[in-house]
Amino acid sequence: MRLTRASVVLAVLGVLLIAGAAVVRFVVVPSASRLPADLETGQDFEGTYSGLNPAALAGGAGDLLLQDVPVTASRTYTVDSTDGDTAVITRTVERTIGGQPDPATTIRYAVDRTDFRSTSAPSGIADVVPSEGLVFTLPLDPETDADYRLWDQTTAAAYPLSYEGTSTLAGRTVREYRSVADGPVADPAALDLPTSVTKAQLVALQPVLARQLPPAVLAQLPAVLAQLPDDVPVTYTSETTSTVFADSEIGAPIGAGSTQEITAQLALGATVAVPFSTIVLTSTDESEQAMADDTAGKAGTLNLMGTVLPVALAVLGLALLGAAALLAVRAGRGSGSPGVTRPDLPAPARV
Repeated sequence: MRLTRASVVLAVLGVLLIAGAAVVRFVVVPSASRLPADLETGQDFEGTYSGLNPAALAGGAGDLLLQDVPVTASRTYTVDSTDGDTAVITRTVERTIGGQPDPATTIRYAVDRTDFRSTSAPSGIADVVPSEGLVFTLPLDPETDADYRLWDQTTAAAYPLSYEGTSTLAGRTVREYRSVADGPVADPAALDLPTSVTKAQLVALQPVLARQLPPAVLAQLPAVLAQLPDDVPVTYTSETTSTVFADSEIGAPIGAGSTQEITAQLALGATVAVPFSTIVLTSTDESEQAMADDTAGKAGTLNLMGTVLPVALAVLGLALLGAAALLAVRAGRGSGSPGVTRPDLPAPARV
């Protein structure tokens, strides 16, 4: 074997290509898999609202009880800033009930850019709500037996997110997960829930209370109302069943839905639980398709960088190394001189 200029060049190129494959697979891909610093994603929802009318309770016009009133909502997540592996994101929720828009609400969270779970806010960043578990998306390649937990802002707690099955949605393979969040409402004011009601409002609520109170208690209600203070405190509990259809590759929610039931507790001698509202929301078909198209593009890019490109570079690099070795072997064979066989000469004659 003898190295030639051509074999050296091929060998160097082969080594560089193999090194490039390793760099792409173990450096570029992990970086590309992190939560982007310019992320802006969201979904649109539609559904119904049934229950007490907060505007009427506050003294405004309208029916006190609403039934299956149309609801539209949007939920958007935007990365505000990044600090290493931590991203600060803002969640913006806009909602319209019966054609009447509610004020938009914004909340800031801190999430890990590698596994998308909640984390501590970077030093110096204010107004970040402490959270646990997953806030808005599952990690890449979501598992079916992982210990995922989904954050519920209403109760300010995280709850188990269990795998329910695999299906297809908007042309993408999705994994269905479900979570049930059940607990006291952490901040009623954030949901525009009244923290107290007046006696007059309680009188107006008697048709609702009549369905919740035992007959004996209902018969005593006028006497109970007379003994109550002018403002009666109200507390709330919330039970939300959330379903997430996460992309099997990217983890992004292609579709989502939720049913939230809020119950008010009134101290009327005994504590009385009164259904306050039920909101049913499902992601729209257009939103699901848009999310699926965006996710397909990201999955294709990650597959190209994570599999196709590294394999192609490695195969080409190995081929060049093989070609370099072959050239060196041939050059070595061609440079050797064949041995010369000389016939035996006769011994010199004696004189």
